[in-house]
Amino acid sequence: MEVLQPVRNKVPFKVSARTARLIGRENIATSKGAIIELVKNGYDADSAVSIVYFDNRYSSLLQEINQARYDELVLMEVPEALLLQVYEKREEDYYIKLELNDEVRSELRKHLAKLATLYIIDCGEGMTQKIIRDHWMTIGTDNKANNVFTKNGRVKAGAKGIGRFALDKLGNKCEMTTIFNPDNHLPDVDEEDNLTGFSGYQWVVNWEDFEGAFKTIDTVNAELTGLYSTSLKEELNDIRPPIDFSKINGDKSFDFGTILKISDLRENWEDYFVQQVYSDLEVLVPPKESGGFEIYVFSAADPNKYGEVLGSICDDYDYKVQATADDKQNVKITVFRREYDVDLIDPELFNREAMKVFPYRKEDFVKGEWVRDTTFSKLIPGFSAKDQDNVFADIGLFDFSFYFLKRTTSSPDANRFFYRRFQSNQRRDWLDKFGGIKLFRDNFRVRPYGETKDVAFDWLGLGNRKSASPAGIAKEEGGYRVEPENVAGAVKISRLTNVNFEDKSSREGLQENKTFQIFKQLLAAVINVFEIDRANIAREMAAYDNVKFGPERDRKKAEELAKRILAASRAKKERAANSGANKQPTPAGGPQQQEPVAVDAEKEILAGEIERKEEEIEKLKEEQKLLRGLASSGIVLASFSHDLSKLNDVLSSRVDKLRNLLLERLPEQDFEGVSDRKNPFAQLEKFKKQDAKMQNWLNFSLGVARKDKRKRKQLFFVTYFNDLKNDWSTVFNYRGIQMDTTAIDNLEMRVFEIDFDSIFNNLLINSIDAFNIATANRARLITLKAFETSKEVIVEYYDNGPGLSPDITQPERIFEEMYTTKRDEHTGEETGTGLGMWLVKSIVEENDGGVRLLFPQEGFGIRISFPLKFKKK
Repeated sequence: MEVLQPVRNKVPFKVSARTARLIGRENIATSKGAIIELVKNGYDADSAVSIVYFDNRYSSLLQEINQARYDELVLMEVPEALLLQVYEKREEDYYIKLELNDEVRSELRKHLAKLATLYIIDCGEGMTQKIIRDHWMTIGTDNKANNVFTKNGRVKAGAKGIGRFALDKLGNKCEMTTIFNPDNHLPDVDEEDNLTGFSGYQWVVNWEDFEGAFKTIDTVNAELTGLYSTSLKEELNDIRPPIDFSKINGDKSFDFGTILKISDLRENWEDYFVQQVYSDLEVLVPPKESGGFEIYVFSAADPNKYGEVLGSICDDYDYKVQATADDKQNVKITVFRREYDVDLIDPELFNREAMKVFPYRKEDFVKGEWVRDTTFSKLIPGFSAKDQDNVFADIGLFDFSFYFLKRTTSSPDANRFFYRRFQSNQRRDWLDKFGGIKLFRDNFRVRPYGETKDVAFDWLGLGNRKSASPAGIAKEEGGYRVEPENVAGAVKISRLTNVNFEDKSSREGLQENKTFQIFKQLLAAVINVFEIDRANIAREMAAYDNVKFGPERDRKKAEELAKRILAASRAKKERAANSGANKQPTPAGGPQQQEPVAVDAEKEILAGEIERKEEEIEKLKEEQKLLRGLASSGIVLASFSHDLSKLNDVLSSRVDKLRNLLLERLPEQDFEGVSDRKNPFAQLEKFKKQDAKMQNWLNFSLGVARKDKRKRKQLFFVTYFNDLKNDWSTVFNYRGIQMDTTAIDNLEMRVFEIDFDSIFNNLLINSIDAFNIATANRARLITLKAFETSKEVIVEYYDNGPGLSPDITQPERIFEEMYTTKRDEHTGEETGTGLGMWLVKSIVEENDGGVRLLFPQEGFGIRISFPLKFKKK
């Protein structure tokens, strides 16, 4: 029997013509973005200039038009019936109707939009027929991705090969005229160019040709016509109304280059929208960065309004931070201070201990800047231990210019912090226009990062940082974070050195991959260098101000309070006298004798109010202790809930279900006399006990908030720490951790047990997290010691884990609120609460104790001391 072999044919893919719309009109977010994409083409063509010219003479819906304008609109095929629906004639002119239907208004605007023409012009190298066919007409060409540099050495701004489809976003019809420079295209000038003598080409496409059912893209054609023009100037002379080239800086020849003429526009380009394009182009290049490329905007509706687009320059800042990263992950950070009027600063301020060290000395303020050399790993301490994918190496070189500008300030703050005076109105206007951190790649902005009124304005998450830590600038505990509305800046990367930063296909932003996430964390860490510097200075200035002027301010407040009390007393007596309440004759000097009585009454009221406030404070302290316990519980649950969440739903019943299934097949009495290790029912009982321990652990954190732990009572150290060890035994056994409490002396103290729980539970959690990232192959050990000296009761805590991250240059910072080195290994974001060690320190200090870091040869150590007054006599 003959076996028929299957027929195998190769079936090619077909691309719908609608694809052009998907990657053009529907993929590029805005018309402004489309214009910027086309301006980049001029840059990549080595042009010295790009001109964006709007012939928008008829774009505006005017309130009043004369007969000549009316006739012109009719001549350009605006339906006269529609015009008469919008305008009414009064004497010689036409006026817009007072009660105008919105639909009619919108219909006329659509017609007016089609009367406008948009030109984008460059004087670059132009395109040969070969380039038009092989690159311009090829979707997604990799020409720019493979040929990174232009002839003149620029790094090309485009890479996806879809920028020309931005034309479809702007209008239905496009006519491209290009005159090529033969010297720049040797030896690639097409043979046909040489044979015909063409100096350039005209390329025409109608995007409506891509519409239609079942139409594939290979069936849509553009018209290509050869030109014999001697230069691009000949073609530019045909533009009406003409462009005033006298406004172009320098001698731009325009012998070669490209003109894009876009007509039948999709949007109305009246002056308001032209202004938006001009503003967007102002931030297209980084501040003070032109790269030999000038951009001009002209409008036929207002020929004198626009011109060269000048980049934003920030020269009225309070702080500037310049960070430069090299290819070895080193970062040089230069901090420029201009916030303070150094001549106004009292020299006594620099006698404070904190102001005697670099960079806070008088000479540092006079110099106005200071430098810090650091590394990626020190900026994000703790991440290098988890950087299995070597993300730091993938980030590459970058430059970051950051500016901080206060929008306004009060007179008391200006005096207290010695602020330099500034024009708040000018600053507000500048920040409203140029504020936000912009991202630039090879001299061109990557939208929408830092875009005002866009969700990506605060792409570094500065607002979330501020919400999480809303501390004032002079808060003693630190934690100041800058507001996103008060900053500006530019991050500069390159396609050559930051290869893992990939464009989204829409050209609106970069792929949110792991490298980009860590990069954002690095930038936030650079900003934190400024935040720490500014907060340290403000804290010292505020403390100095309180020492020098605090008593005087208190005296004035006391005087004002006394005046109010006396005035109230007099007013009370006058009201009583006027109402006739006191019918008896007033003895001579009576008011003077009664006034102190009224004052005493007011004092009694004040004293009673103070007593009530003190009671409220005590209640708040009790609530604070409870919240500390709950915070510790939250930290515990956050650390271990992931391990237990998958088991939680089945712990209580899974063993019983399995037991019932076994009993259907195996009678339990069959295993009488069988050893437990071979008895499945005995093993199930063992599993059930283990499950019960797991369930008990879920309730562990609730125990720290027990009411009896919020009472000061006698705490026996040996009992307490052995109980603590037992409470944690399940966790320790699971992770192979031993806890040594043999060096606990027989001591006792009168303390809040909840305070001890908060201290040592937080320390244990940190040790467990440290053991999880440890690479050393040694037994895991936690050691507790407790003893007393002639002055103190001391508890020392050690673990032999990896110890503090070597990236932490100031170990004492671990006690700061919100400071953490626990980070997500994928995003680099902080995963720790930043409260654990702060809670330890604050609780100890509230009990008049002290904490001190120890530095054992292996691991981590801390010494906690309490005064003997808490020890039982």
